[in-house]
Amino acid sequence: MTVSGRSRGFMLMGAVVLTVLTACSMSPTMELAAPAASGCPARGLPRATTGPPDTLSLRWYRASVERDVRLSSSWCGTVGDDVFLESPSPAFPTWSGEGALRVATWNYEVGAGRLLEFIGEELGLDCRGGGPLRADGVQPFVLLLQEAWRRSGDLPSVERNQLVPWTVDPERQQPVLDVVGVARACGLALLYVPSARNGPDDGPHADEDKGNAILSTLPLTAPIALELPFEAGRKVAVAANVRAPGGERVRLVSAHLDVASTLFRTLVSGNQTRARQAKGLIDGLEKAERDGPLTGVVVVGGDFNSLAGNESALKHMRAAFPQSPEWDGLPTWLPLSFPVDHIFFRRSGFTNFTIEGYRRIEEAYGSDHLGRRLEISYESARARD
Repeated sequence: MTVSGRSRGFMLMGAVVLTVLTACSMSPTMELAAPAASGCPARGLPRATTGPPDTLSLRWYRASVERDVRLSSSWCGTVGDDVFLESPSPAFPTWSGEGALRVATWNYEVGAGRLLEFIGEELGLDCRGGGPLRADGVQPFVLLLQEAWRRSGDLPSVERNQLVPWTVDPERQQPVLDVVGVARACGLALLYVPSARNGPDDGPHADEDKGNAILSTLPLTAPIALELPFEAGRKVAVAANVRAPGGERVRLVSAHLDVASTLFRTLVSGNQTRARQAKGLIDGLEKAERDGPLTGVVVVGGDFNSLAGNESALKHMRAAFPQSPEWDGLPTWLPLSFPVDHIFFRRSGFTNFTIEGYRRIEEAYGSDHLGRRLEISYESARARD
């Protein structure tokens, strides 16, 4: 079949228009969204107003592109409510004096990882015995979790034809305690926001959803959920603040990016999936900073699904978090040895905060990921004079 010059011109013009339209739908811009009654960021509502500086009400940010809002809303309608337990056990020590805060990030693979063992071995809090909590000598810590899972009898009913992901490892016997149960057993503060169901109603884990979480020995305030630009699935980063010894706010963020988008979007965009989601995360955190409360010190840990240590998503994160520790060249995803897990740091003029001991955690604890950890050291102005 012969194609005329005019036909080729129309085809080329159509391809250009399609590319432009697709590119327009790839904006990483985020917006503050008013929550609906279900807890999902609502469609069609005006920009939400900010609350008190250290509010305990969850604040939502979402991607501003209509396609992202539509798809994320469909997925959000299949999960349960968020969980926010702002106060840890009073047995835990405060972050005081010239002490340090330990921060770890870990993807524990929807229950495959042994979370209680991780907390005991890596963070020094043994709450596996079921007896009274003994927190003497525990260093203050915050644990950033990806692929956290929650069991609930109040999840919405969903069928296989709805937008739900497949069940992760359907033959797996889940632990007795989900992330909420672990938080209660260990006396930890918790922020958990589900991103997706763990399979449909007729699946083996119909009463489960999964998402990102923050566990902390310190009280949490100003909880935030950031619904990232939609690619292969719904991803909701979570953030909350803790107080440093001098009263400064430190924002901790747990994030999880997609591996790839649909085939069409991957081809058209050159697989900018993770770069777009990273930009959305950065934009959302910048808007949250402007909306208040001001923090200045931000730590982002997570599973960035990066295939190389110098890919675009990581470059964007390092540019936005210029005091981040250098990548050590070590992989953290065990099946194919990819460098997927990272921690980023920004202190915006607060020179009394420094990071030390950034390293890979060498035990997987049943997950397919190795975690990472560091310590945030604090030095008062008096000590520096």
